[in-house]
Amino acid sequence: MIQLSTAVLFTLLPALCLGAPAATTTTSSTSPFATSLWPAPQVITGNLTVGFGAAHVHDPSVILGPDGHYYSFSTHDGLAIGRSSTKGSLSGYWEHVGSVLPGQRSIISNSGSTDPWAPDVTLVNGVYYCYYAVSQFGSQNSAIGLATSTTLLPGSWTDHGLVLGPSGPGAPFPLNITNAIDPALFIDPKTGVKYLSYGSFWGDIWQYEISGDGLHNTSFGNYGLLAPQWMSFDPVGTQAEEGSYQSYSAETGYYYQWYSHGICCGYDPKALPAPGME
Repeated sequence: MIQLSTAVLFTLLPALCLGAPAATTTTSSTSPFATSLWPAPQVITGNLTVGFGAAHVHDPSVILGPDGHYYSFSTHDGLAIGRSSTKGSLSGYWEHVGSVLPGQRSIISNSGSTDPWAPDVTLVNGVYYCYYAVSQFGSQNSAIGLATSTTLLPGSWTDHGLVLGPSGPGAPFPLNITNAIDPALFIDPKTGVKYLSYGSFWGDIWQYEISGDGLHNTSFGNYGLLAPQWMSFDPVGTQAEEGSYQSYSAETGYYYQWYSHGICCGYDPKALPAPGME
């Protein structure tokens, strides 16, 4: 959940920087900017006294579970898990059902391992992959880990630990100029290749190709297949970009990169920036 004065942006990715569709005249049904392609938000309710994972979620990832209910995964409480009360619907009452990580902490050795952030959950060949970040607010000492499950339920997850990182001044490029948080898995529907994007402040949004099992990045060590890709560029200040996510539309033929741009925290609520100046 991005709080206060942020803007959600996207860039059109020309076939993952390899090529783009030929120029054509677009209509409301084919334009990548057509709002008819975007679903409207739905109203949910929940108990706000149980902490995170019900109606109170931060950095949520939502996916349809094998039991027909939608599940949400969010920052705090060891990656809190919420579940919708009505099968097949996002609307209505949501309940907190538990956490992803055993003991509510990551096995990665990091000062933020007791409060993992920003889960991203994807179903891959019958297995749910939950990428997450460990860090502390305002720190570049960050890393990305992975947990997997076949059911999504609390107690079923295996924490595999480090996949990417840690970032910091002594790390190899571009981890030395970036911050390894806010992971997002994208599987190219044309090639089946897996990519992991990440980034927040320090140095924009970046993307790595990762191994078929999802456990290794392929840009370092013995996995050297593709150099890390620079996915966005903000030349101003602290590069306040985060929470990236990639998607592909067969209807438009475009790849999309979505991300948040702006500062989420620390504003005086009585003196907020003017709209468009966040």
